[in-house]
Amino acid sequence: MKPALDSTQGRPRKKCSLSVVKNVAEFCKSTSFHGLKYITEEKRHWIERTLWTLMCAMGLVGAVVLINKVWTQYSTSPTITSIESTHYPIWNIPFPAVTICQVNKVHLSAAEALYRDEFSEILDEKEYWAFVSQMAEIIQPEGVDMFQMDMVHIHAVLKNRSFDVESLMRQLTQPCSSLLIKCKWRGEVTDCGSLFTMHKTDAGFCCSFNYNPPGASTGKNDVPLRVNGAGYLTGLSMLIDPRLEDYYAALFSFYGIQVLVHANQDYPEISARGILLSPRKEAFLQVSAASTYSTKEVRDLSRQQRQCLFEDEQSLGNSSDSTRPIHGGYSYSNCLVQCRVEHMDRLCQCAPYFYPTGNNTRLCGLTDVGCLADHRRVFNNLRSPNFVPGLDDNDNAMECNCHPTCTDVTYSTEISESTFFKSEYDQTNFFKEVLITNHSILHVYFKDLSVLRFRRDVIYSWNDLLASFGGIVGLTLGSSLLSFVEILYFFTVRPACTLLRRDAVEPFKVIQGPKKSLIQPPYDWVF
Repeated sequence: MKPALDSTQGRPRKKCSLSVVKNVAEFCKSTSFHGLKYITEEKRHWIERTLWTLMCAMGLVGAVVLINKVWTQYSTSPTITSIESTHYPIWNIPFPAVTICQVNKVHLSAAEALYRDEFSEILDEKEYWAFVSQMAEIIQPEGVDMFQMDMVHIHAVLKNRSFDVESLMRQLTQPCSSLLIKCKWRGEVTDCGSLFTMHKTDAGFCCSFNYNPPGASTGKNDVPLRVNGAGYLTGLSMLIDPRLEDYYAALFSFYGIQVLVHANQDYPEISARGILLSPRKEAFLQVSAASTYSTKEVRDLSRQQRQCLFEDEQSLGNSSDSTRPIHGGYSYSNCLVQCRVEHMDRLCQCAPYFYPTGNNTRLCGLTDVGCLADHRRVFNNLRSPNFVPGLDDNDNAMECNCHPTCTDVTYSTEISESTFFKSEYDQTNFFKEVLITNHSILHVYFKDLSVLRFRRDVIYSWNDLLASFGGIVGLTLGSSLLSFVEILYFFTVRPACTLLRRDAVEPFKVIQGPKKSLIQPPYDWVF
């Protein structure tokens, strides 16, 4: 048995434990954290100590919960959009792009000329007209059995004449010079050919004004046009002739045109937002706009936090992080279009002629219509969240995770119209010397002199976040930043200084004499 040795070895451990307990007790007595001093204060009943221990624990838990809630909000939804001004001048934003689409997709006069010049010696007339009458179906294919002909043979004929579907439909579409008879821009009669050009839309080839498609440099439309006033006299006016006598293959069972007002670089999606204008109507399309910009503090956030892209970030991404560049330009709408093109290319190894494509994407021919029809549900549906009641397209949809731009302009419209005819009381000269039959007039203009201006800003900056944390800790624990410094002091700096002070005193011995005490070092002093 060696009790002496065990007792000797246990003394330092016991002494260390007592020292820690002493530091804790002294910390609780001196700290600025509320309630801790009542736990270790002398002559306190155990009920009081238990009560204050529970209260301090509840305060600590409450602080952790509230801080976590603030941090989660900062991490997931750190931005807020608010109205900065209701009187932002319209001349600070571009005039919108205006796209005019003919409902009739096969212009009879153009089809007759094409047959006479290109296909009269190759195709039977009946076969040609049966084929041409179904060309509108390529835009919205519903089934491979829609073509009552040998598509392989027709495809070979087109290829032999150096035609693809895009070049064929461009020639069959009513030209802009025939659709738009007369134009006014900002009150001045202007040649329609200098204002409108033919572009691709999801409804085929259409005529667009002030539209600069991504990746295209047309020179005149590089800088979007603007106006400095409101009302139809400061906007765009068009005299339109839908040529009802030349209808041959239409998308819908009505006469007229479709009009879309959209942002200057956004791909025109007529099928989603197009407005119908019937023949013999004069319509006033009033445009309202809203401008949004983001502050510099928003840029400091990650793209996952702010959920938007700045201009210098829009050409850096790829499909994996949802910043798909469409050959030089990015917008939320264009990203969705590019996503659809990518899925078409993946499923059918091609894309329809009316979508913007790169050099690496093959244009769909007649033999690809069946594949597009079979997957039309996929191309029309975005990826929807799981477990949403009423939605069953989760496994039969695209996956497009696109972000809007941090700075953009959106347009909304209101339309009013009345019957149009050439009245003897009309003193205007806009349609003078024009034989009015089934024509229509459309005026597109800003409704007001000012628009809404939105600002996207952060909810919490680092200063706000620190102030929120401080307020929560002060409310639940009654402490401040120095209170946490006290923790470090009592359990690191103070024990270390005590240990250093004790080590500095140990080399000296206290010698007791009959008359005095002196401190004597264990070695001789040398002077």
